[in-house]
Amino acid sequence: MPPYDARGEANRAKRHRAVLIGVEHYEGARNDLPAVARNLRLMREALTAERTGMLRPDDLVEVPSDGGPAATVGPLGVRAALAAAREEVDGLLVVYFAGHGIVRPDGSDLNLMFTESRVTRDRRHPFVDTLSWRDDIMPELRYARADWVVVILDCCFAGNALWAFSPAAGQNFALLTAAEPGVEIPSGDPATGTEFTASLHRLLTTGQGEPVTFTRIVTGVRQAMAPYKAVDGHPWVPDERRHGDDVVLARAAGPGPAVKPGGHRSQNRATRRGRRPAALLRRVTWTAAVVTAAVVALVGGGTWYLLGASADGACASPLELRVLTDPDLGPTVQKAADAYPKRDAHGCRSVGINVYDAKATDAVSALRSSSLWQEPPAACPASGACPRPQRDIGAQPDIWIPAAGSAWQRATAEGAGGGTGKPSAGTGRSVVELDRLGSVAYTPMVLGVPDTLLLAQSLQTDDPLGKIITGLEAAQEVDVLRPDPEVTEAALLATDALYATSADGHAATVEQGMAGVLRPMPSTARELMCALADGTHNDLEDRAAVLVPEQTLAQFNLSAGEAGRPACATEALAHRVAHYPSDVPMLDLPFVRVTWAGADRDADARKAAVEDFYDWLTTDREAQKCFTDDGFRGVGKGGPAQPGDDSVLRSEDNTTAVRERIPTTGPDADASASLTGTLSRYRGALGPGRVLYLLDDSTSMADKRLWDGTGGAKELVARSMGSLGSKDAYGVWTAAVDAKKPMTELVALGPHARAGAQKAVAGAGTAAFDARIGAGLGAALTALRGDSAAPEQPRLLVLVTDGEDFEAVGRGEQGRLVAEAGRTPPVRVVTVSLQDGACTRGRFGDRLAVASGGRCLDPGDDIAAELAAEVAKTGTGDAE
Repeated sequence: MPPYDARGEANRAKRHRAVLIGVEHYEGARNDLPAVARNLRLMREALTAERTGMLRPDDLVEVPSDGGPAATVGPLGVRAALAAAREEVDGLLVVYFAGHGIVRPDGSDLNLMFTESRVTRDRRHPFVDTLSWRDDIMPELRYARADWVVVILDCCFAGNALWAFSPAAGQNFALLTAAEPGVEIPSGDPATGTEFTASLHRLLTTGQGEPVTFTRIVTGVRQAMAPYKAVDGHPWVPDERRHGDDVVLARAAGPGPAVKPGGHRSQNRATRRGRRPAALLRRVTWTAAVVTAAVVALVGGGTWYLLGASADGACASPLELRVLTDPDLGPTVQKAADAYPKRDAHGCRSVGINVYDAKATDAVSALRSSSLWQEPPAACPASGACPRPQRDIGAQPDIWIPAAGSAWQRATAEGAGGGTGKPSAGTGRSVVELDRLGSVAYTPMVLGVPDTLLLAQSLQTDDPLGKIITGLEAAQEVDVLRPDPEVTEAALLATDALYATSADGHAATVEQGMAGVLRPMPSTARELMCALADGTHNDLEDRAAVLVPEQTLAQFNLSAGEAGRPACATEALAHRVAHYPSDVPMLDLPFVRVTWAGADRDADARKAAVEDFYDWLTTDREAQKCFTDDGFRGVGKGGPAQPGDDSVLRSEDNTTAVRERIPTTGPDADASASLTGTLSRYRGALGPGRVLYLLDDSTSMADKRLWDGTGGAKELVARSMGSLGSKDAYGVWTAAVDAKKPMTELVALGPHARAGAQKAVAGAGTAAFDARIGAGLGAALTALRGDSAAPEQPRLLVLVTDGEDFEAVGRGEQGRLVAEAGRTPPVRVVTVSLQDGACTRGRFGDRLAVASGGRCLDPGDDIAAELAAEVAKTGTGDAE
């Protein structure tokens, strides 16, 4: 079938349109894109050229319509233009976008950014004033009346739109993206436009011999971009998807030249060579200017970045620096990054800074296997079964500001998954140099204790965490909490010390204790304090001691109306006093320069810009104020500076809460190995778990109507299985057996499809024997501890009984079983007594709970809800 031709006889009377969207000016942290104006001119020329263009000038709709460097473009105007085109065009519809693009951390949901677009910390809706390709643009165009829809995206991460390319059945739709998924592209030269759009213009206006179709454009633009590299040395390969045959985008500029075979390619090369010198000269001139200016900087005190204007007064595109940081630091680092370019207010802005954060563990893993950032292995499936840093973290950073030097230690340490060796399906090699230049601020880790709780003032400094917690617990009930150690380095350092305080030495005991009062655990220190501030956790806010950075505690101590008080803080949250554990290292916010192997483009200028940003952060008073206003301690000689009079730490609300002078602590030489072990223990403690139900199925259960029906033993067990996931190992035993065996296996201990296990329980009947509770408990404890390969794996034994045979266990056997329940590895025992009495203090059920850290539930409790919650502490069903 011949390609669709908008200027063909059959289609001339139809309505055709091109919607050209270009966003040159951005508010906030995004760099302006001066090359966009040139891009729009190139596309206008290409689509409406007298000899080759497919459209008339009045077929074009431009957003913004008035143009100019300061023109504002918003999502509502763009959406209105697309909606009108969808309804009015019945021929060819071309949509072109040039601007910033952004994606979620997993690489999904490409969003096109406009002048006032911004990124928030809302994990569900992180982008504001943007248009989602998946949720906004594709649905708008999917039902367009046009014969053909062609979309061209010239933005970073444009290729990620390919993952959500979903035309309607039978629709003719083509999508051309400036690069492949996950790839960022240079911002282009204001005089020549971006390389991609400039190449597209050449192909549309100089095609020889035959019409320029979409498929011909794809081949041509890939050849044209082959000599160039995308950001950080990535191959620059435009990508496409097409649903339908083909479409003409330009007429031939003239007849094909008479050349020998192979001559056509030579002619294209000659044409490209003939068109490049001016652009190349501009690039060489700019590079030379940067090098010259860098030399001047050595003499002139680091002011080279102000000399960005060319002779005609036009500003070149600013150099973009990408800063990866810890989620606890994100808001403060962003504030500093926003302030830094404002120094260029009286000249051209030469540097823009893009700040993004990632889970501390993900950042360390990605930098240790940094080759995967550039070249994800072919064996890594798109489903995400192995690491893809471009998707999981974001763009390759120029700067890394983790919360503590321990993260840098882990990223540079030798060992499994580290920076040496050949890449495999899930592990890469290191292609970065991580140069630690120094600290930009400090904040110690503290245990924030409500000032209503009793604790000796002598324990405020110089004592290990275990001693402080012991002093707290001796005087009152207290819950110790910290955020998710996978997410922030601060929480990981706290967890390392916290595990050492566990009475039995097991991480599972610590994690299950915290899960019992707050689940799921908040990701960051701020989110943990916000969770307590909402006042919905049964007075937890009044008894929770929190392991958080001092700066977070100081901010939440501020009174209502004080500058710097978090928006989520409420009067429900008790004022807290900081206690400084001697065994939790201080957060020293190291500034790490990240240098990528093979990334030679603008290498000298980039290095100079990185070092200038570091110097500014550590020596400029306004830069340091960005940190001290948020409760951090500034940079002094050899360590943290004393808080100034304007510091949050010196506010009236924090006068008695924090110490001005504190001991300096730092990571030990073996911090890397210790923290790696702590992470392993944490992950093991979270599951998947092992759960064994022991059911009293004696006939007395049926006689008392406790076996079947709502609230019966079988219904309680089946319902609580909703807290178990496909990777958990669980089983169901029955205890009414003859004297020759300890139990009957109703469901074998192992992973199951939940429906099958629930069906087996529902079909179970009672047995005409007394329940051998003692023998069943002993066998169940042994079975649950049978997998010695996972000592931190959470384990749970659930005993469901009417209490009759339970109380018949002799005192001697009770003592032996209580002692067995308290052994390690820990197994929590939850006794469910369907009649009153078994949970009375000092009775068998209570003693089992105390010894194992479990529970005893009776009719005075909401058994169904409480049992499901107890199983959820061990199982992974809620996570699934």
